[in-house]
Amino acid sequence: MTLYNQNDDKKEIIRKKPKKKPTQFPWFMPFMCEGCGDCITACPNSCIELLGLNRKVPVAWLIYPDYCLGCGNCVEACIVDAVQMTKYVDKAIERYKTKKKPFD
Repeated sequence: MTLYNQNDDKKEIIRKKPKKKPTQFPWFMPFMCEGCGDCITACPNSCIELLGLNRKVPVAWLIYPDYCLGCGNCVEACIVDAVQMTKYVDKAIERYKTKKKPFD
């Protein structure tokens, strides 16, 4: 469940960092994504966003890796298997923090 801080008709998302590093982490495969956004609504901490909204098919990407809980809800929501869980948590976190995002 995403928490919101409401100030003057503005909704601000409140993300909470996990207390410990997850044992698994999502691995997004942009070339398989159909841009439906189901993974975005499934994420309890609002860590995922669609990139390339000006393109024919936008893709989902983990924008806030420090706040990812590793819960796997995004994997369950993806009907085209464009998201998988990996046990290589450190490599996945590094990917999202240092590598170029799709369409950058």
